Amino acid sequence: MRNKTKTELEKGEYLLHDPALLNDMRLSRDIHVPGSAAIFAAKYTSITGKLIERLERRGIHTVHAETIQEKAVVSTVEQMEGMFTVIENIVAKAMSGTEDIAQNLQNQQQMRTLEALIRDNLDDIDHLFACDPTEKLMALTEHHGGTARHSIIASFHLMAIGRELGWNDEKVVRGAMAVFNHDIGKTKIKLETLDWPGKLDATQWKEMQMHSLHGGRLLHRPGEKPDLVMLTALLHHEWYASVKGKGYGGLTLFADYLKKSLNLDMPAIMAALDEDDLDIIQTSSLVDMVSALEESRAYKRQLDSFKVLIIMNSDAMMGHFHPRHYTAWHRIYMRQNPALLPKGKRFALPREKERRIFIPNKPKKVAPIELLTFRELEQLGFMPVLRNVGMDIERIRRRGGLLLKVVAQMKKDKNLDFDCSPGAIKAAGIALTKEQITTEQEVIELDAWREWLTWDELDQAQMLPRLKLQGLDLAIIQKEGGITVERLTKRKIALNQKKLESLNIQPLKEWVVKLPGSENRLTPEDLTKLGVTEEQLQKAGCLERVKRVRSGVPVAWLADKGITIKSTDLAKNGIDPIRKIFYDIHVVEPISNTKAKFILLREGDDLKELITANEKNDLEPIQDLLLNKVGEIVMDFSDLLALPNLGHIVAGDHWNRKK
Repeated sequence: MRNKTKTELEKGEYLLHDPALLNDMRLSRDIHVPGSAAIFAAKYTSITGKLIERLERRGIHTVHAETIQEKAVVSTVEQMEGMFTVIENIVAKAMSGTEDIAQNLQNQQQMRTLEALIRDNLDDIDHLFACDPTEKLMALTEHHGGTARHSIIASFHLMAIGRELGWNDEKVVRGAMAVFNHDIGKTKIKLETLDWPGKLDATQWKEMQMHSLHGGRLLHRPGEKPDLVMLTALLHHEWYASVKGKGYGGLTLFADYLKKSLNLDMPAIMAALDEDDLDIIQTSSLVDMVSALEESRAYKRQLDSFKVLIIMNSDAMMGHFHPRHYTAWHRIYMRQNPALLPKGKRFALPREKERRIFIPNKPKKVAPIELLTFRELEQLGFMPVLRNVGMDIERIRRRGGLLLKVVAQMKKDKNLDFDCSPGAIKAAGIALTKEQITTEQEVIELDAWREWLTWDELDQAQMLPRLKLQGLDLAIIQKEGGITVERLTKRKIALNQKKLESLNIQPLKEWVVKLPGSENRLTPEDLTKLGVTEEQLQKAGCLERVKRVRSGVPVAWLADKGITIKSTDLAKNGIDPIRKIFYDIHVVEPISNTKAKFILLREGDDLKELITANEKNDLEPIQDLLLNKVGEIVMDFSDLLALPNLGHIVAGDHWNRKK
């Protein structure tokens, strides 16, 4: 077959010697071995000089390619579906159709070198799948398909980490097979608990924790030394470091039980454990967690890569993972996600970036009441106790304090250990009766940058006459201290960059963004209590948003839609509508993998609708603040996304390894 010329190439097809291929490109189609169905290089494989040399040796002259930026490097949902099907077939057929393994696993970009690995270790895989764990994994697949899928995806993560760390082929395969079986103990957990849509209560959580013990028991063979598969099921929820209240499994929560019931001396077992097996067991906690974060569960939606990385970094800094394993995973994840902040991406503002503060309002006169202010509750030492029994501390601050009769009732109902008698309060130097209260306003602060020209800079650059000609109110600009570059751009007022540079004016400036921390909002549960039906919400065009935004919708927005809520009805139903505002950020322009230009939005607000409403001067005050007064801001998330310093993390004593 003759070689194609450049004019005969299909769309997206390149000649192998085209220099563009080495400019951050990857394969957009699988490349098969000539004359065979076997995959030589999988779709999404990054194109390197070495790969091109290998393709040339195979007699391949063209490839279908795309730039890495066009799509995320991670495998598509369809590929995951394909891999899931392959592994289920392995389990069901006890290793029949091994050629399918070599062909399908390579569709995972991380696994592009796995074909030879699996072929060289089929005996090991056959042994592991032919033994007792195979039956257990089949039972898991039948019991709860989501758990089986999770086990499979976690195995792929482990294989990728193993390859990144330079593990030998045997270790990678043994580790993958162990992680395939890590959650088989969930066959003993009730489906109602596995599929519970919200936060587990104390009883449900205890039941869920038992799955690691159940897994260890299912895989334990009396009289035999515990093997890697059994230990991975038993220990995959143990933390690497010793952190109070974190981690559970055969080394901590169930150690005594295992000694008494199964005669397993876990400290001795760990002391004698092979280093390779320890590596695999400790990696299992990492791959278990990242897989769970990436999946959709009954109690949560699938998280995007940005949020996954923030959560994983946070746990890594606390000591959840072996630093070496985490460093390898972090490198892989950053390669997989070269565009964490693509244009148009919207996600919840990370809480780690917020500073929630309280600013006192002007004192208000009231009829004499017996009340303890927030500061007085702190002075008396009541606040930690009240916080521990679930009191909303922020609400206390917003309301200016807590009535003494409420404090006394809480003490009685919860059997709290403090003295709130008038005598004790007087002895602390506190005047109990108040004739005025000072409520506090919750404010969120964010560190950011914005393109902003101060009044003095506008004057220095001789721009004020131009602004006046464009109809801008100079008095307001002077009062606000300046104007955003975004507003100037909207008015088609171009900046003379050379002039600004000559005057040493830098528009991008550090800025602390101040946002309202709370507003009157009602949740779906509140609306049900108030007797507002779904039919009413549907008729008013509110139902979809009410169901979508679980933190509540603004009372003012409901009123605009024709659903007016009376304050008397709120009081009668015991509803306090003042609730936290949660914010989203929308990427306007990416700057780097961790930095971008953003627009801030309230959770539930639609940007297109806001822009339309803005043109009609029909925005709510908070929306006007975000869209016009705050406008576009620049935020850098490198502190949350970059590999953290893990030098302080050391292995906990529960691993019983010699230092």
